[in-house]
Parts: sequence; structure tokens; C-alpha cells
Amino acid sequence: MREGPRLPVLLLVGMGCAALAAVAQKPAPPLSVTVIVVNVLPQPPQPVKALRVSLSYLESAVQITEAQQVTNTQGQALLVVSTVVAQRGNLRVEIAGAGDLVVYQPADGQLAALPTTVKVSLLPKGSTALLGPAQIEAMLHRTLLQVNSLEKQVSALKAGAAQAQQPDLGAAIAAWAQANGFSSGQVDLQVQQWAAGIQKQSGQATAEQKALAELALKHYAAAAQLFNQASDADRQEIGAEDAEEQALQAQVKALEAAQQGLLDKQRSSLRQLLDHSEQAAGADQLNLQFHQATQTLENAQATAEAEYKKHSGDQGFHELWLRAVSARSNALRLEGEVAPADQSLPLLAQAAGEFQSVADEYGELGDRPQAAAAQDGLGNALQAEGTRADSAKAMALLDQAIAAYRKALEVQTQADLPQDWAATESSLGNVLDSEGERAGGDRSAALFEQAVEAYRKALEVRTKADLPLDWATTEDDLAFALMREGERAGGDRATALLDQAIEAYNKALEVCTKADHPRDWAKIENRLGIVFLDEGERASGDKAMALLDEAAQAFQRALEVRTRAGLPQDWAATESNLGVALWDEGERANKDKAMALLDQAAQAYRLVLEVDTKADLPQDWATTENNLGAVLIDEGERSSGEKAMGLLDQSAQAFRSALEVFTKADLPQNWAMMQNNLGAALVDEGERASGDKAIAFFDQAIDAYRKALEVRTRTDLPQFWAMTMENLGYALASEGNRASGDKAIALFDQAAETYQNALEVYTKAALPQEWAETEAKLGSALRDEGERADGDKAGRLFDRAIEAYRSALQVNTKTDLPQAWAETENALGSALEDEGKRASGDAAMALLDQAIEAYREALEVYTKADLPQSWAGTQCNLGIVLTDEGERATGEKATVLFRQAVDAFEKALEVQTKTDLPQDWARTMRNLARAHKDLGDAASAGAESKAADEVDSQ
Repeated sequence: MREGPRLPVLLLVGMGCAALAAVAQKPAPPLSVTVIVVNVLPQPPQPVKALRVSLSYLESAVQITEAQQVTNTQGQALLVVSTVVAQRGNLRVEIAGAGDLVVYQPADGQLAALPTTVKVSLLPKGSTALLGPAQIEAMLHRTLLQVNSLEKQVSALKAGAAQAQQPDLGAAIAAWAQANGFSSGQVDLQVQQWAAGIQKQSGQATAEQKALAELALKHYAAAAQLFNQASDADRQEIGAEDAEEQALQAQVKALEAAQQGLLDKQRSSLRQLLDHSEQAAGADQLNLQFHQATQTLENAQATAEAEYKKHSGDQGFHELWLRAVSARSNALRLEGEVAPADQSLPLLAQAAGEFQSVADEYGELGDRPQAAAAQDGLGNALQAEGTRADSAKAMALLDQAIAAYRKALEVQTQADLPQDWAATESSLGNVLDSEGERAGGDRSAALFEQAVEAYRKALEVRTKADLPLDWATTEDDLAFALMREGERAGGDRATALLDQAIEAYNKALEVCTKADHPRDWAKIENRLGIVFLDEGERASGDKAMALLDEAAQAFQRALEVRTRAGLPQDWAATESNLGVALWDEGERANKDKAMALLDQAAQAYRLVLEVDTKADLPQDWATTENNLGAVLIDEGERSSGEKAMGLLDQSAQAFRSALEVFTKADLPQNWAMMQNNLGAALVDEGERASGDKAIAFFDQAIDAYRKALEVRTRTDLPQFWAMTMENLGYALASEGNRASGDKAIALFDQAAETYQNALEVYTKAALPQEWAETEAKLGSALRDEGERADGDKAGRLFDRAIEAYRSALQVNTKTDLPQAWAETENALGSALEDEGKRASGDAAMALLDQAIEAYREALEVYTKADLPQSWAGTQCNLGIVLTDEGERATGEKATVLFRQAVDAFEKALEVQTKTDLPQDWARTMRNLARAHKDLGDAASAGAESKAADEVDSQ
């Protein structure tokens, strides 16, 4: 029995030691801001009523406040904003309910400061004015400020994707284009033209414009350098302002108003420094320079901390310092997600500790939205740490991440902050899914159910109409959780869950198209293929073949994007999955189709080995060698002659190659699995060889199985121990059939003992099918030994064999397992026949009658239409026992038995033709000649014997 992994890893980018101390301040009275909304397309512009107006932070998209009423007939709405928010700046006014109208001015709704009156101009989606330079600059500015949010979305993808991926700036631009009524191509072209224009007129452009232009052109390193230069300028300005502040302190009373203005200016400069630092870090992260990004934000935090210490009573500086700490903490998390193993966990633990401190600090300040955002960051860090930790520690960290997300959800409610609520529900689903994968039994199922519930909640806000990309991402995550839950379920529930996963993946593909989002499309197609594969492996007949074909098609579609040249690791994973689908389909197909499918599966694995090399990815290489070896066994079992031996020899070599990585010292369980699989290939070779060569193969197989049992002990791995014991028994019995004399008897004795050992674990109560299969194999070993024994010993062995076969039939019933039932009935008939041949008188006749009955039972399942070769073989067995009984009978009974034997042999010859199966044909012709001779038809008997001799002589 072969085994082993068949699915490779699917396939889905500081704060220092100073204590955080809250500074209590009396809250300032709130400000009232009037927002006037007009449609500027008609002339004169027309006010727009019944709109919902809200204010959010530009860098985080966290909503601050919403107007208590919609705009009136004059397009007016009133916002009540805290002084802290007004001082903080970098705000964005957002409009909901405007239908096809979007914000034109201020560009992207961005507000550097907050006046008492804000005029918002709207234009219809797709208006050319929306692609003006100011709008493009604003869009790029906001994209970089929100890079941490983009990174959060990347890290929220499945931990099974293994590596953080590069954030896709193009996806952010595409989302902006869709929101404003343009195609991605239109916006891309306009952005490129704008960037080229900035470069041509660089002397008139600001530092930020130059940096944004470099970013738009994907010159990330240059963008980071320009933003850092801007940061240096900001830092110099802060230093100059500090000197000015010191000069003003001597004239505090006279210059109090001026000092307050300077504080505002300093906050603004510090805010700009943080903006530019975060933009520089974002550019570095886009360029995969995560450590450089962390250093940039650490420098910014140090500056913010120094300013806060100078103005410890100023809540604005306090807020900005906390913002700097949060940004650096998030950078630590991102760096930890891609760092080497020995650095990753310390970085993530540090990020989690700082997020916890920030959350506590915001809690003491009473800033519940920012405290919730910090809890969300804490959850992300803990989740990343948990997915990289081991065993119990991982589960504890994931539990803490769940608690952090649920604490954030106490503030980020669906009613007040719907988009933040949906994002956190999605993150909660991810961590529940990760923990479910590590748990077992009922706990695993419960965690997957909670993950599915969290994703479905997120979809209440993330609708296809309003947020198509978020909707598609969440449908993808939902499908993944349903798939994992289905993989662990059984029966109709498993099928229902996998069907739901397919439905969710197909929904995601409505947005994640090959044209617009090729990599996401390919990832989802790959996952969709895995679900079809799982369903196909659980199904049977035509349904299984259809599902496996769907799986293969999905993998082949994914390979249109996941090319070897462009994405070699993704290509290798998907190519390996395709190999599994073709392999499974080949196992269920017949004749030429099966061989073609298995050939394709083997070729897929060979291609994977060109990328997953022993030098670069040793464990993946060894796993693929194992899968290749298993496919070659299947192909070899369906072949004959030299081709079969060649395939089986390649299979054994593949398992030996895998053993170069899966060593007993380093990976003992994998080593034992490879030894087991090597044994299976060698047994198959032995069964096709002859003489000493066959014995050598069986000896090697026995040695491989015994090596596997050095790791697979009954104490540590009881089921694997029993399986390998059963395989060892089969190898011993197979060698016994090739041996003679005492050696054969000794081998059969060892085989029987080994099967009895396996039955200590394979009990009827615990593992009924394995128990029945082992009982049947035990019966065969005892029967084969009985054929070589004499006298009473032979009788005892046949009795034990018959008892074992009848035990197996308690589980292998015609209703539940028809083919296993027929096979066991056929084997029982053989044992009864052998014992009957050695008996005499009525006892012999009774045994032969039972053998005839057993063969006829088998023929109820072994039909000519469904299983022609098994049907023909059983007809031949039936003919032989009828002939044997006829030779013991007399008179008319003997004649009837001989005629029945002739009928059985002639039926067998309908399949065992001289053209297709010449050796079987010749053997059956001799048996037919014997029956004709017993009937007195010497002419027919002579002709049949002569024809058989002619075939044998060839």
C-alpha cells in the first residue's frame, strides 16, 4: 500500500524603551463645520440634497464623525468635530448617496486644514476634469498615506500563502478608477502623462510632486529618496522652528498668540514629516525593502518623541507621537512577516507589544476609534506571530489575536464604522481559520464555522455593488474556510460544504477576472481546482471523473498566468496539483485513457522537479519525487512486460531519491513513509519478475518494510504500524509463493504472524474495512501454505483460511462493498476447492458444493459487462471445481456437472481470447479439453489440447 502527501502547499506581501505615559487634558469645546455640497456640472451649480456627509482620517480611512442629518435643500449639512481632530489635520470629507456623482473639489475630498465652512463640488463619474493634475496628486498622496492599510490587506490573506506579497499599487489605482467612473487603462495613461509632465518641469514642481511622479513610474527607490529628502527638509524646518520658539519664550505674555500659531505650525510640520516618512516607507515596502522602511519610521518616531517631550502637555503632539509609534509598529510587523525565521518571531513579538501599549494609551485618552485601530494592529501582529510559532504557543497567540479583533469590534460596529467593522470581521475570520487548521476534531470544526460566520458578516458591508474588490477577496477567504471545513467533514456534510466553497470561488471570479486581476484570478482558479479535486476523490463513477476533469481544467487555467518564467514557485505548486488531478482521474479510468492520464501526471511531476530542486527546495523536491514514484507504480501496475518493469524500476528510484532528503535522523516519519512506498514498488517488481530476480525484489521489499517499522512502532504510530505490518505480510506471502519446501512454509508462517499482528490494531470495531482486508489476506496466506502442506496440517490451514475469508465477509458485504465481497467470495471458493480436493467421500462433495456456491456468488458482481476479466477468471475457477466434482460423481449427476463446466469454460473464452490473452486462453482450453474428455468427447478434447499446445510452443 503506497501513501504520502499528494497536495503540496497550496497555493496563497519601534518604539524604543521609553514608557508610554498618558497626559490628562481638559477637552476643548467641539467645532461646528458647515459643509455645502453642489453639483458643478450645470450652470449655475446646483445644491444637492439628501446626501450623507462624513469626515475621516486621510491616512487610515477611520471615520471620525458623520453629520447628524443629510444635506438640506441648500446642500448644507453640519459636522461637529473635536478640537483634537481639527488640530491633527489631514482629513477627508466623504459623500454617500450621490448616485453617479463623485467628489471633484477639494481634490479627492482631502482637507489639509479644517475651516468652519467647507464647499464640496461634485461631478458625474467619468468627467474628464476628475483626471486633472490636482486629482491625480491627491489620489497618489492618499494611496501612500494608506500604505499600512494596503499592507494590512496583504497580510490578511491566508497564512498558507506562506510569504508576504508585494502590495499592488496598480490595484489601488484601479479601485480609484472604478469609484470615479474610469477604466484602469484611462487612469494609468493619465497618471503616466502627469508623471512625465512633472519630470519635464521638475524645476517648477514641489518635492512631493517629484516623489509622487517617481512612485507613479514605479521608480520606488527614487521615490523613497525624494520623500526622505523632503523629510530632511521638514526636519531642518522643525529645528529652525524650535530655535524660534526658544527666542519667543522670553516674550511669553506679549507673544502668546504667536506662540500658539507656531505650535500649530510645528504640529503641521511634524505631521508633514510623518506623512513623508510614511510615504518613503511605503515606497520602500513596495520595493520589498522592509528593514529600510522600519528604519525610516523609527527615525520619524524619534523626532516625534522629541517634540512630544518638549510639549508634553499638548494633546496634538501626543497624538502625532502615538501615530508615529503605530506606524513604526506596523512596519515591524511587516518586516517580521518576511524576515528569516530566527528574526521573524522577535520582530513580531515586539510589534505586538507596542500595539498593545498604543491601544492602552489611546484607551486612557478616550480615543476609542484609535484604540480599536491599535487592537486591530495587535491582532494582525499576533496572528502573524501565531502562524509562525510552534504547537501550544501558536494556539495561545492565535487566541490572543482573536481576543484583540473582538475587542476592536466593540468600537468598530456595523452601524457606526461599517467598513472598519467588515475589515476586522474578515481579519477575525482569517485567524479563526488559521487556528482551525491547527486544531483537531470538534474544536477544528467549530473554529471553521466561526470563520465562515465572520466572513459572511463582512459580506453584509462588502457588497459586490459597493466594494467589488473587497467583496471578491472576502468571497475567496470564505471559500477557503469552507474548503478546509469540508476537507475535515464526511458524507453529505462534506459535499455540501465543498459545493458552497465552489459557489464562493465562482463569485470571486466575477470580479477577479483574468483581464483585470490576473494573479488573483489564477490563485482562485488553483484553489477552485483543489475543491473539485477533494470532491472528486470522495465521489465515484462518472461523477468522480467529471469532478476530477473540472479540477484539471481549473489548474490548467491557473497555469495560463502562473507561468514557469514569471511565477516559478506558483507554477510548480499548480503543476503539482494538476499532477494529482490527472493521477486520480487515471486511477479511475480504463485501459488506454488511464495510461494517458497517468503519463500526463508523471510528466507534470517531472516538470515540477525542474523548479523544486533538491538544492533550493529539498523537502518540496522529495515530496514531488514521492508523488512521481506513486504515479509510476499505478502506471506500472497497468502495464506488462518490459514496460511495466521499467516503470516500476523508475518508481523505486524516485522513492530512493526522496530518501536522500527524508532521512531517519532528520525526518523520521517521512523516512518511514518512503521506506513503505519503496517496499510497494519492489513488491510489484517482484510479482512481475521470475526466479532469483523475483526473490531479490521481495527480499528488498521486506527489508524496506522492516526499516519503516523501526519508526512506525505500535506504541507511537499504531495505525501506520498496522498498515506496514500488513504490507510486510503481503511481501512475505508473495515471496513464499515463489519459494519451495521449508523456506516457503517459513515465509507463509511469517506472513500469517504479521497479519495477526496487524489485526491487533485493525479491529472489527475500530477499523472494520482494514480488519476485513487483513482477514482476507491472512486467509490467502493460510490457503497458499495449505496447498504446500500435507495431511492434517493442510486441513487445519484450509480451515483457518476459510474462517478468515468468512470473517472478512462480515464487513465486505454485497450491499456495502460489492467488489470486495466478490473478491472475497472468489478467494473463499478457491480455499474450499483446495480443501475439497484433499478430502474424500461426502466431505469432499460438500466442500466442492460450497466452492461452486462461492464462485456463483462472486459472479453476481463480476459481470461480463462491468468487470470482464474478473468475470472470465471466476468462470474458469467455477469450471475447474465443477470438473473436479464431476469426476467424483457418477451417472447423470456427473454428466450435468461436466456440461456445466464446459459452459463455464466457453463463457470464459469469450473474454480470454487467443488474440488478447493467449496464455489465459491456452490454459482455459486445456481445462475445456479435460471437461470434454470427461464427457467422452475425445475429438473435441484432442483438438482443444492441440490448439493450446500450439500457443504454448510460441
